[in-house]
Amino acid sequence: MNNDQSIESLKEQLYNAEIAYSWEHKGYGGKYDRLGIWGMAIFVGCSIFGFFLFVLDDFTVDTPMFWVAFALMTMMVLITRYLYLPDKHRCYHLTVQGIRYTEQDMIPEMAYKIVRGFAWVGIVVCFIAVFLLGPLALVGAGAFALMSFGMTNFKPTVDKCCLLVDDRSVAFNLINDGVMSFAVPEKGAHAFSGDIYISPEQKEVLLSHLWSIFPNLEVVKIKRLNDQYKHPVYQQSEETSTQ
Repeated sequence: MNNDQSIESLKEQLYNAEIAYSWEHKGYGGKYDRLGIWGMAIFVGCSIFGFFLFVLDDFTVDTPMFWVAFALMTMMVLITRYLYLPDKHRCYHLTVQGIRYTEQDMIPEMAYKIVRGFAWVGIVVCFIAVFLLGPLALVGAGAFALMSFGMTNFKPTVDKCCLLVDDRSVAFNLINDGVMSFAVPEKGAHAFSGDIYISPEQKEVLLSHLWSIFPNLEVVKIKRLNDQYKHPVYQQSEETSTQ
């Protein structure tokens, strides 16, 4: 059960199994995850604003550079949030072998077109720099050109993921949030461990389907996601690894 060959066999069965229940989830993760990524995006933007604040002597509301820096800060907050840390569109399918799902970044197609356009502009600028400044320009322009070439094919991708479930699994139900975390009492069984996202209103329906397929599935309600590590299933994992 633990070797790579058997895991791959179970995954193949999972993708070929009949679907018992399906649902979609749009968002980054749980409701507190969204607050965290907004905080990270604001931190990135404020870092740029702080750089100008410490570098420039005359940096007040009356100066043009203040508003330039403020505009850059706002742009970086939005770019970080919606381009580098975008929401996810996940499509879940429950089967007798577990849960398979697809995951895609919720980035508008227009954003991909804009990035590809900037990439081609960057390539042209690099060639002009080399033509005007000579081979020395390749030191900086060469790296930027390579990065730009990579971004010309910037397009949405769909990742396929799966989570194996059986009667050994323990499902941790985060109350008042759309998160469920699965684990098994076995060290290194990564294919059997992971988080899924679902609206709180759909949780009871999902649980009824899970219990109908896996009658011995243990479901534990927790208030915080980290509370799951207090469960004996993780202590069993540690004991197994030391034997």
